[in-house]
Amino acid sequence: MAGTRRRPARAAGAAWAGELRALWTAPVWGATAVATAVASGLVVRLWTAGASYGVLDPSVSALTSLPSALRAAAWQSGTLLGLLLTAVVVATGLGQTLEGGTWSALRLFENRVGVLWARKAGAALALSLAVQIVTGVLLWLATSALARLWPVRPRTIPPGFGGGTAAPVPPLPVESAAWGQAAGAIASAVLIQFLFVCLAGLGAALLRSVIGTLALGVGPLLVTAPLVLLPAAPFLPHRWIADLLNLPSEAQYQLYFWNQAPTDPSPLTGGLALAGVAALAAVAAWAALRSERALRPVD
Repeated sequence: MAGTRRRPARAAGAAWAGELRALWTAPVWGATAVATAVASGLVVRLWTAGASYGVLDPSVSALTSLPSALRAAAWQSGTLLGLLLTAVVVATGLGQTLEGGTWSALRLFENRVGVLWARKAGAALALSLAVQIVTGVLLWLATSALARLWPVRPRTIPPGFGGGTAAPVPPLPVESAAWGQAAGAIASAVLIQFLFVCLAGLGAALLRSVIGTLALGVGPLLVTAPLVLLPAAPFLPHRWIADLLNLPSEAQYQLYFWNQAPTDPSPLTGGLALAGVAALAAVAAWAALRSERALRPVD
């Protein structure tokens, strides 16, 4: 009896591990490498451009602290780079499964669609969290090396007509993060990633193709991005994400490709709104995956 009871637990554990292994494909490896390289390249570019003049961005100079680097990696995961990477991951996992017609084979072994959908979404979120941690450590190592190679020089005011020596200018404030702030940013990024996964999963369930997953996973947020300049901005996910992450305005468009952060962020409101939309998208994806249409190959 004891041996019989262990088998379902082992089978469930093997199924979860199998979902993670199935995601490690060439497209996912490539998208992960590109996202990490872009994040690191932005930091290196801003550091080398501003360090010699003493005008290094506070969000960049703070990355020599590991908690700040982990927070920055979470901010990257919750904005455009994370959105694109998540769309590739879900397209490779769920989208390819539906397009290739293997979803019906999975249903033979596990007819509970909610369990299959939870495994797909959970594997994508676990991969996102791992990429966040790795990116944060790489940013910390890179900026620590840059601090030794290109130390920040103090800014000075050139002497006036009366002569005299140049007066030093106080450096820009450093926006360092504590471990609690880093953990909060990572948790917020996971919630945002859940929204990204659900949107891409809904696209996969409706269109049953890799291209369709990419289109519906990324398209809605890209198309509605210009609306943040209109009075409708408080009702857009872009604003909720900026509220939840509390992105520094001086670093946006340079480090984090997103809209301008609001002047008075309200993370609780943004988090509740994001959780509600993500839950609706998750339920809609589950309902679409339960339909018989999801069992048929792509037309």
